[in-house]
Amino acid sequence: MSLLMIDQNTKLLGVVGQNISYTLSPAIHNFSFSNLEINAVYLSFDIKEDKLRRAVDGLVEVAKGLNFTIPYKEKVIELLDEVDKASEMLGAVNTTMGRKGYNTDFLAVKSLVQEKVNSLDEKVCLIYGAGGASRAAAFALAELGCSLEIINRSKERAEEVADRVRSYGYEAKVVEECREAYVTVNTTPDWEKVPCNGSKLSIEFVYKPLETTLIRASRNLGIDVINGIQILVRQAMEAEKIWFNSSLPDEKVLEYLYARKLIW
Repeated sequence: MSLLMIDQNTKLLGVVGQNISYTLSPAIHNFSFSNLEINAVYLSFDIKEDKLRRAVDGLVEVAKGLNFTIPYKEKVIELLDEVDKASEMLGAVNTTMGRKGYNTDFLAVKSLVQEKVNSLDEKVCLIYGAGGASRAAAFALAELGCSLEIINRSKERAEEVADRVRSYGYEAKVVEECREAYVTVNTTPDWEKVPCNGSKLSIEFVYKPLETTLIRASRNLGIDVINGIQILVRQAMEAEKIWFNSSLPDEKVLEYLYARKLIW
């Protein structure tokens, strides 16, 4: 949206994080708003941690909605009045409207997986990593019926994720190596991951570079994939449904990002 198009009726939205010059969120949302003819502008707010509380208090008063990214997905919870069930389970929020928090990372993974497989009942899903993305994947897959196995360099952090998942009645354990799993998930920046034996679906959260080792190996083996940019776009469109009850088809946003060479 051109600045010349902004008036007193323009809705403000944005992403709050730290050192986030890389973020594609403004490009994604401003393209979507323009196509949906929504009078809104989406900005990036790079906020130091010691200013987070004041920034959030001000932004929630003037913004239609916000996204939160690293390192604030957990910290923002204490600044909100309420969170939805997914955010409560994960202990992380990435989208707000007013002072209510949501987690559209969870919604993105769950919906994308449902489009790929009929059922995960009695299946094993292996997750590399134990951060916020790992929790989003873990709860999404657990709700779809998967028994979870988690691998992380810090076994203690992996146990924390497994304990959190088990506290909600799902099956999860920490393992040291990938044996056999129906779904292989990578949530770490270490790209040297390959599908587990027996995998039918690989999920990669990393989107730069787009073609990670896991994605290449999966395609060479004929395994279906969900890549990082699909997750990024889907969670953004899920956020727009919360803010405006409307969103573009993922494919249209992806075409725009590829055409503008914003992903590679």
